[in-house]
Amino acid sequence: MGRFIHSILRQNAAVGADGDETIDLPVNPLSAVLIHISPLNETSTIGNYSLLAGLLSALDTVRVSHKGASVCDVRGDDLAALAMLWHRQSIWQSNAVETDDDRRSIVLPVIFGRRAYDIKECFPETKKGELQLTLTWDIADTGFDGLRRSIETIELPEAVPDVVQKVTTLAQTFAAVGQNDVDLPIGNVLRAILLWGTTSYAGAAPAPTWGQVSLMRDNVQAYYSATDWEVLRGVMALRGVPFPPSFRHIHSVDAAGVGREDTLEPEIGLSKDAYYAMLDLDPLGDDSFAMDTAGAGRINVRCVAEAAEAVRVLPIERVAASVYTE
Repeated sequence: MGRFIHSILRQNAAVGADGDETIDLPVNPLSAVLIHISPLNETSTIGNYSLLAGLLSALDTVRVSHKGASVCDVRGDDLAALAMLWHRQSIWQSNAVETDDDRRSIVLPVIFGRRAYDIKECFPETKKGELQLTLTWDIADTGFDGLRRSIETIELPEAVPDVVQKVTTLAQTFAAVGQNDVDLPIGNVLRAILLWGTTSYAGAAPAPTWGQVSLMRDNVQAYYSATDWEVLRGVMALRGVPFPPSFRHIHSVDAAGVGREDTLEPEIGLSKDAYYAMLDLDPLGDDSFAMDTAGAGRINVRCVAEAAEAVRVLPIERVAASVYTE
């Protein structure tokens, strides 16, 4: 029978200043890194309270590198979106209350496979100092201060994995409304592509940044011939992602009443996930649909943009574990 080691890599401690913190990761095969963000609420102005989205701004970037090359390179909010939309897991919190100066607790996972604890999908054994975690902190954004953090890890000491999940970020600003392309890396197996846009689907005349989306291989439409942003978001229900994934919602009430009142039906409002959609190439979770990009001349996401704005594209790749042991 297999075994795992769940341990504290860095004890809970204050983050004293903005900037980078670099930590050597364990040398055993590594399944997940658990980043614990624990700030104080700064909600003396109650409108600054945030259930999740505002607190994610404490973590500007998360980078895991092997011998200097990125295995994971994402923003804190993108890491949360990966957990919720790709790994289909909730972001767990403790003390999620609005009280000023209450200590909050959020755990963000970095997972090196399709799921945690999988001996076939994790980062293989390394030598000391080869695998590093770099965190870029923002110690006092709107809604919080007094930032603390801890880091825990899940090792699989007997694992000999076949593959590692690699996730990096491509950032671009669309030049104009209309057709725009974002080129993707070539050579690995592509399981999914997480998309973020500046403007969500909202308002009386919605104009989300991404508009209509297609996936192209060598200038031919592949998998996703064309889909509208708001429909692509809805497709996440087919793979079991709950709505809304962050559980953020609002209950409106007419407070002018003199007695007890029922609230109106819930509103979702502008939740963090509203800015994300995913081109899923592995909906069954067995790589039966995943795209092998080896031999392709070009792989790109094409969109008919409805706004000339910033976007981020996060290819989720399957990489042979042997790449990191040679």
